Amino acid sequence: MNDNDQRAPEWRRLLGEFFVPRLGGTPETWSEANRAVIDAWWPRFLAHQKTATDGVVPWLRAEDRRWLLDMCAHVRVSPPAEAEVDDLIQASHRYVGERCRSAYPDVAPAVRSLARDGFALHTASGEDAAQLHSYLRGMGVRDLFGLLYGPDLIDRWKNGPGYYRAILADSGVDPTEAVVVDDAPDALGWAAACGLRPIHLDRLGRGSSFERISSLAELPMLLSQG
Repeated sequence: MNDNDQRAPEWRRLLGEFFVPRLGGTPETWSEANRAVIDAWWPRFLAHQKTATDGVVPWLRAEDRRWLLDMCAHVRVSPPAEAEVDDLIQASHRYVGERCRSAYPDVAPAVRSLARDGFALHTASGEDAAQLHSYLRGMGVRDLFGLLYGPDLIDRWKNGPGYYRAILADSGVDPTEAVVVDDAPDALGWAAACGLRPIHLDRLGRGSSFERISSLAELPMLLSQG
């Protein structure tokens, strides 16, 4: 749904906009801090995702706190009081998510079209529900989605068929009546293994063995054809 090449610089800019009046520093130093902290976080995330079968939520919350405190150290500002850390993290995510303008232009119209056609819409994302909520609010389509599944709601990383089995068990959705749209062929393979219909959103024309669309704008018509 988001163009990550646009989202990363938007995130860094908006983080500076949020934190400077609250904790000090400059927009430039917050941007640099976020880049450095995320670069250090990525290997930890990959290692945990590869090996963990549960315990996702405690890991995410601990990493959120580390994210903020490490950025404060990088910017050389005093961290917030211990009792304020979690609320400040969530407030920053809401602020950035709702203002970040990095969605592909076909996304919101396609979502509205699917909702008008009576499709029940949920997410199956690698991001947690709070961030998904903020992004979708920013796009103006949050009210069109039901359950915002990310790893936190089912305590499973998006790293295999078990992720989709957990979503199906929690939601009660019949896999034979459901479609998964993703830009990652691996994820579509996991979904297919659970009986879901996989559709590859292949914006870059890389190809795969799955049913493919090049834009989300093509999805309503494809689904209307059965």
